[in-house]
Amino acid sequence: MLDRIREGTQGPVVKTILFIIILAFAFTGVSAYLGGSTEDYVAKVNDREITRAEFDRAYQGQRATMEQQFGEMFEMLAADEGYMREMRASVLEQMIEEELAVQLAGDMGLAQSADALRSAIRQMPEFQVNGAFNNDAYLRQLSNAGFSPTMFRDYLQQQMSRVALMQGTFASEFVLNNESERMQVLQNERRSGRYALISADDYLDMVELTDAEVEAFYNDNQDSFRQEERIQLAYVELSFADVLATVEVDDAEVREYYDANPDAFSTEEMRSIAHILVEFGDSEDAALERIRAIQARLEAGEDFAELAATESDDIFSGEDGGELGILERGTLDPDLEDAGFALESEGDVSDVVRSEFGFHLVKLTELTEAQSSSFAEVAADIRENIAQAEAERIYFEQQQELARISFEVDHTLDEAADAVGLTVQTSPWISRSEPVSGFDDASVLEQAFSDDVRELGLNSELIELDGRSLVVRAADYVAPRVLDLADVRSDIESFLSADKAEVLAFERAQEIQAAIAAGEALEIEFIAIESASRFGNSLPGAVRQELFRMPVTGAAEYASVTLGNGDAAVIELTDMQPGEVDAENAERAKRQLEGQYAELAYRAIMEALKAQANIERRL
Repeated sequence: MLDRIREGTQGPVVKTILFIIILAFAFTGVSAYLGGSTEDYVAKVNDREITRAEFDRAYQGQRATMEQQFGEMFEMLAADEGYMREMRASVLEQMIEEELAVQLAGDMGLAQSADALRSAIRQMPEFQVNGAFNNDAYLRQLSNAGFSPTMFRDYLQQQMSRVALMQGTFASEFVLNNESERMQVLQNERRSGRYALISADDYLDMVELTDAEVEAFYNDNQDSFRQEERIQLAYVELSFADVLATVEVDDAEVREYYDANPDAFSTEEMRSIAHILVEFGDSEDAALERIRAIQARLEAGEDFAELAATESDDIFSGEDGGELGILERGTLDPDLEDAGFALESEGDVSDVVRSEFGFHLVKLTELTEAQSSSFAEVAADIRENIAQAEAERIYFEQQQELARISFEVDHTLDEAADAVGLTVQTSPWISRSEPVSGFDDASVLEQAFSDDVRELGLNSELIELDGRSLVVRAADYVAPRVLDLADVRSDIESFLSADKAEVLAFERAQEIQAAIAAGEALEIEFIAIESASRFGNSLPGAVRQELFRMPVTGAAEYASVTLGNGDAAVIELTDMQPGEVDAENAERAKRQLEGQYAELAYRAIMEALKAQANIERRL
């Protein structure tokens, strides 16, 4: 495995993962990843703290991904506090595992060379301009993300080593042919029988609850009723769009700009040429005779590009039909340039031209006439550009004024709002896991729940977002607390009633199972199962899973199971048809099994690392 890990440190997969995953982190503002405050952390992995800021960014990134994936359905999921609590825990666990992998890679001495790091950075598209690495773009991107070059190098070192470790682990797994064939037999197996459903709702009226049961559940599940901290913000919002809407540009200003910048609204003539070259060689007369012969063939109708490819002594341009590209003064032999500029129409070919290199035939392959846009054609664009520039100036001045006054007068936003002609607004209630639209950016949450805002009641720093800037302060704040029993009693009663009804439905299913196994005739409706596949969706999930867990003995087999919605089912298995090996899908099945092995290996490594590590979770 170690050999594969070493190979993985230089492999193309590492680069791909870095481009797709690591930079998705680095350039969405992960400034606290290496250099942020560690005063407030959500977990500590050995001696390394995972800060609240890091976690908030990772969590918001996961939320954004799920919103994009599930669309409007995500709103239903987000309304379930239990689900969102589990998602937050899952994000934290993933961050813990990533940190453990980084630490393991360091302990194993996995490290990229300075050349490898430089090469990876130079290949990253975020740092390239016109396809080439640009140091200014590199420094600008790092600055925007809150990185210094040293911090980014260290971050990249860690992530490349972690990815190489994981790649080496995955690449070490392999599958034998008989294993793959056995998996296909199991996957393609089909089973038949029948099942009956028993609704849990039918037993709700039979459920009896006592106050003691409700209170005991409440006391035993305090974490389930914990309400996270919430804050309501007073804020001043400066919008670039609003500033732009106030900017007016008069006609005289537009005309003045047009008259003062004629070059901006005109294009020079552009022409491209191709040539056929016959070098002088040992005899200039022979060369002239040869170029005349080529000229005659052109006049007879032969294609210029084909003749350039077969006859021109300029091999490189000949491969491209003789093309020399855009013609500009001072780039070619003067005689060649003069001939190119003398041609009047696309497709025209010059007479024989003599240069210091030999004899040429020059063809005008493309001609774009000089053009000038009229004032009417560009007036709207000029007006828009002037307005944009003026709005940017005003926006910057107001932004700086807002930041200055809100800092100097830090106990209120009224003076800062008056200074820039805005009003103080109030946000809805916001929590870390359920931020509302407009306040769900990680930088807003970081400032809103900072000690200065939350505890000291001060104005926040200026928060710069896409097209808008905010300063916030706490209008009201509710600390984390456990909800009172009275607030959640009805929810507990509904849960316990459903739970008891589920138990009663399952008990009834077991009674029916015993009866039909004994051959008793029951008036109950069964649904036929005809040759169901292991991965089909025609059956309820729990029924399908239990059906394929049941032993195959040659006689009818029976089982009872609880469904995800609380209902119960009685299942009878009557027949099994073994699966067949599909040679066409053999390789895909093998890769699938290798992936499962790799996942098991990864989980085993993580569990071992967690067992040995000192992990503190504070979420």
